[in-house]
Amino acid sequence: MFVFQKYLWKFFCVWFVIGLILVGFSLLPPWLEWANTVFLFASGLYASCYLWNVLPKGRFIIPFIFFGSIAIESIGTHTGLIFGEYTYEADFGLMFLGVPITMGPAWLSVMGASLAFSKLFSFRHRTVILVPLFAVWLDLAIDPVAANVKSYWIWADGGLYYDIPSQNFLGWYLTALLFAILISRFEQKTTMMELERNNQYLFLMLHILFGFTAFISGLYGVLAVGVSSSICYLFLKKIRTEP
Repeated sequence: MFVFQKYLWKFFCVWFVIGLILVGFSLLPPWLEWANTVFLFASGLYASCYLWNVLPKGRFIIPFIFFGSIAIESIGTHTGLIFGEYTYEADFGLMFLGVPITMGPAWLSVMGASLAFSKLFSFRHRTVILVPLFAVWLDLAIDPVAANVKSYWIWADGGLYYDIPSQNFLGWYLTALLFAILISRFEQKTTMMELERNNQYLFLMLHILFGFTAFISGLYGVLAVGVSSSICYLFLKKIRTEP
């Protein structure tokens, strides 16, 4: 298992660098759009490895997040009640319940990375308190790029933040809160610190990818959101190492 995780991380890092260049500079040709699916499944799988490690008695949560997020997205897409009204425009590949199946690994990435990042803090109930907020923090970087730059989905209504409905961020918070509450009931301390550290890096890498793409497209506020995560990480690491 350790060897698999090690090579999966190396593969993801290489794929990330390639994606940073191709997606950031809009160099990804149409015939290579499947690379986005590989990125999402690789990141989701690595985040799942971390969840598998910290949830030895609650590993059912991993498929629950996968299929539960797709079900929630499906309800949201068909009713507009959770995230607001939107439609998927780009070809995401295989669809399930009217939702790209890549939403499953995408939410696993968000939850695994956010959970690992919350471990930089040491107060009680940090999973329930911080993980939903960190998920929204990620979406503040993801959604403007996905909707406004790449047109992966189109919002029917606008909002204050890059014309994205505020309801979307509330929907993200509540969805992540549901998963975080479930995780908090079963989570244990990791037995593989490398997994936790790398998932903290995953949190930063997602911010970097979308922040860089936003910067190239002139969305400087999104870049600030991405940079803030790295500043936060460096600050927390510094105060944790000080005597």
